[in-house]
Amino acid sequence: MHVKKYSCHTFALLLFCGCRNKNEYTRQEERGYHTQNHHTVVSFSIESFERTIRPLSFDEVTKFRTKLSGRTSEWCTSGTEEKPCKLWKEFRQTIPEEIVQELKKEDDTTLLENYYDRLGNLFKAPTEENEKEVIDAIQKLQANVKLTQAWESYLAARYNNPATIYLTKATLAYQELFYFILEENNTLHIKLKKCQSNLVKWQKDGHPIGQALWKLIQQDYSRQLNSSKSHKYNKAAIAQSLKLMDQLADNPYSLSYKDFLETLPYGIGKLKDTLYEVGLKESDHINIKLLRTYIDLTPSLCLYA
Repeated sequence: MHVKKYSCHTFALLLFCGCRNKNEYTRQEERGYHTQNHHTVVSFSIESFERTIRPLSFDEVTKFRTKLSGRTSEWCTSGTEEKPCKLWKEFRQTIPEEIVQELKKEDDTTLLENYYDRLGNLFKAPTEENEKEVIDAIQKLQANVKLTQAWESYLAARYNNPATIYLTKATLAYQELFYFILEENNTLHIKLKKCQSNLVKWQKDGHPIGQALWKLIQQDYSRQLNSSKSHKYNKAAIAQSLKLMDQLADNPYSLSYKDFLETLPYGIGKLKDTLYEVGLKESDHINIKLLRTYIDLTPSLCLYA
């Protein structure tokens, strides 16, 4: 009798655990489906940033000098654009200077600073003589293995995470110039300014901002939203994306690469999924219409650099 009782109890326990594990697996699968992220920062976004702070190769210096000489006039078309040498100077005072100050703790950074000086001269006057001086500075820098390795180690530790690289004005303005000179596509700064311009106009027109609109909608449609799986699993992501949009309107240079290229579009995408799931995507309610218009002020602008 005791054996029978024990066997039945064990069977029931195993059945209970099996059902529980299956339910947990189903919940995890459901969560995974509703939270999948199609907006991770693409690698070339970070690579395009790193390229602006790495020393150029010898061939790149020649190519850059030639294009700089020919395209500076195309950059300064209206007379209001900052000159290339000034943009470089402002950029140098940020990330390059940060790198120098960090490496100075352990190494002599004279060769690195000399490279920056020569590059600055090239921006002022893109002559063959200044080109040769840049190449000479690079050769001497590369010959110092200890300094080069320290530089690479710091770069990997400090600038390999999109969450810790901020979209500062000096960085983006120089990056925009750098790729304009090379005639390569990189419109991150243009997209950021466009997004901010749209959001500022929205506020000037007297419309409520995203977080305020979403709060009203959550109050008015709490029953529908409580039944939404997308809303259930993405509340925090939606709230964060709307917060970033409102922040972008106030200060376009306060976001990181991850904020702008991943967190923001990810949360907005989940918000659209939620509105669709609960049947509010085509609603004529004034707050819903305003919110749909608001989140479309940053369409696919954030997705690619």
